[in-house]
Amino acid sequence: MTVSSQVTPAATAPAQGTSTPPPATLPAAHGLFDRIAPRLHHYGLGMLRAGLGGVFVWFGVLKVIGLSPAAALVVAVMPFPAGGWFVPTLGWAEVALGLWLMSGRARAVALPVLAAHLCGTFAVLVLTPSVAFTHSNPLLLTMVGEFVVKNVVLLAGVVVVTTHPRV
Repeated sequence: MTVSSQVTPAATAPAQGTSTPPPATLPAAHGLFDRIAPRLHHYGLGMLRAGLGGVFVWFGVLKVIGLSPAAALVVAVMPFPAGGWFVPTLGWAEVALGLWLMSGRARAVALPVLAAHLCGTFAVLVLTPSVAFTHSNPLLLTMVGEFVVKNVVLLAGVVVVTTHPRV
C-alpha cells in the first residue's frame, strides 16, 4: 500500500453559529523557549560545575574537621585498616577535586580522577551490601544505599561539565 502526498483530509467548515477556535499559543511559547534555551544551557553548565564542585568541597571539609556523617561508613568499607589519618586525607582530596572541578581546568585529566573517586563509593554496594540494602533486596535501598546511589547523578554531572566544549 502506498500513500500519496496528494491525499489530504477534506477541510470541514465550522457549523453554523460557531466560530473557529483561536490558534494555539504553543508554537509561540515553544519559539521563545528555543530562543532562550542556549543561554539557559550556557548558564546551567556553569551552575552545574559550581554545584558539583561545591558538593565536593562541602563533603570534604566535613571529613577534614571530623564532622562527616559518612566517616564511619568510609572506614567500614575500606579493605585495609584505615588509620585516623585516612578520612581527613580523603576530605582534603575531595576539597581539591571540588576546586579543580570548579576551575574547569585540565578537564581531560579531571574526568577520570573524579569518575574513579565517585565509582569508588559504589564499593559500599559490593563490600557491605547489608548496609546498603534492606533484606538483601537491591531494590530496597537503605539511607546509606540512597546516599551511595545518588552518586550516579553526580557522576553524570561530572561527565557533562568535563566533556562539554568550552564556551
